[in-house]
Amino acid sequence: MEIPLNLLNEEYNDRYFDVVNAIEEAKHVFFRGSGIMDILSAMEPGRDILRIGETGFGAGRLLIALMDLLDNCGIRGISIFYHSVELHPVSPGRMEAILEGFRKTAGPLIDLLLRAYGRIDITSRGWHQMQFSRPFGSLTVNLWVGEALEMVQALTLPCDIWFLDGHSPQKNPSIWRPELLLAIGEKTAPGGACATYTVAGAVRRGLIAAGFAVEQRPGFGIKKAALKGVKQ
Repeated sequence: MEIPLNLLNEEYNDRYFDVVNAIEEAKHVFFRGSGIMDILSAMEPGRDILRIGETGFGAGRLLIALMDLLDNCGIRGISIFYHSVELHPVSPGRMEAILEGFRKTAGPLIDLLLRAYGRIDITSRGWHQMQFSRPFGSLTVNLWVGEALEMVQALTLPCDIWFLDGHSPQKNPSIWRPELLLAIGEKTAPGGACATYTVAGAVRRGLIAAGFAVEQRPGFGIKKAALKGVKQ
């Protein structure tokens, strides 16, 4: 399939996300795949903090989809800390062009992200913070500009959920390397989950070595399968 130019990441010669329905793809593969709603619903009183890690911020597609999901889920009073990483951050203008395809679905959320993203210095490596007040509670985005292993090692607290959303192992093998997956396993809370669209054998073996029990789930669109991992 030919990749539309606005969706092509030239660094890896790969598309940023599913061309047809990126929002629903995210909800199926990453949110239902990680069981995020079950985790939120099962939170005990007084435990209202959820920590999420993401490998591959890209244009913020998963963040947009997550806000769209949680704004309308009926849950209130939660605080989400969303840690993500991007080695090659896009400009705000490029981000807007990439997200344009689902502006009808999530236009206000795209504008919200663009305003916040435009205020950070993406030329400076390390942590950058964006904060959002949403109907479900508060959302703090900590974006690491740099290499993924650096970001994972910089985390002081483990994540409850990981969205493994780097480009494909064929296009960007470094973001799926065993060393990084082991570090992610170490920075995952017991019983925490990860989700990814790839079912490559090397990724499956890397997640198992990192302490995850891995299961295959139905995929989305032309992808027949996806993976879910639960930290033992």
